[in-house]
Amino acid sequence: MQLTADCALLPSLTLEQESINKLMGLAVFGEKVAAKIYLLMAELKEEFAPLLTKFAKMEAQHGAWFLEASRKNGIEPDKVFADNELGYLISQVDEHFANKNFEALAIVQGFIVESLAIATYESFLPIAHKYPGTHEVFKQALDEENYHVDWILRYLRLRFFDSHDEFQKLAEYANIQGIDCIGGTMMNIAEYLDKIGMSGADCAGAMMDSYTRLLENVGFEQKKATKHVVNMFMPLFHKYRRGEKTK
Repeated sequence: MQLTADCALLPSLTLEQESINKLMGLAVFGEKVAAKIYLLMAELKEEFAPLLTKFAKMEAQHGAWFLEASRKNGIEPDKVFADNELGYLISQVDEHFANKNFEALAIVQGFIVESLAIATYESFLPIAHKYPGTHEVFKQALDEENYHVDWILRYLRLRFFDSHDEFQKLAEYANIQGIDCIGGTMMNIAEYLDKIGMSGADCAGAMMDSYTRLLENVGFEQKKATKHVVNMFMPLFHKYRRGEKTK
């Protein structure tokens, strides 16, 4: 009877392992993408290069922490899955850099990449006890991501201080593509989040709330910020409900 009971547990344990492998893959390799974006931004604006290079090193350190924590917990970050989900975003980043569009890179980094990281890390902390050693590194990474976002918001507020219409057009240009990628990833990983005890719906909601607050902090009116976010996210929810992949 004990053998039967143990065997009955194997499918759910396998699903949980697969899920945490995929999620840690996104965390480890997503941090490498974040580091790359800051380095590209540093190339475009020499006056900010020391600070942005520092941010890039912090992001790389997050990835190293997550990789070490994964090894200690028998987790194998799924690079193939992460590359598939992040490839579309990387192509956009390369395009913005080729166009020397620093502001577009700042928006993608602060509003898309950091928003996904913050929403996911915040949701992970309550279940981090299941994976010894992960709570401390995810909490520190979360604090540092908020620090990065604070700088990006300060920059954008000054850059578009009296040009809200210009900022809105740029945000729509940069974010519709970015949301289709990262927001789509959030939809695609919802089932994996659920398997390890997180809530895909809560993570998506947290990302939308965070995104809305960021727009408000740059200068959007509350109603306009909410409408902007809903217009970008709703097509993804419709696809998800129909069971379609977003990319």
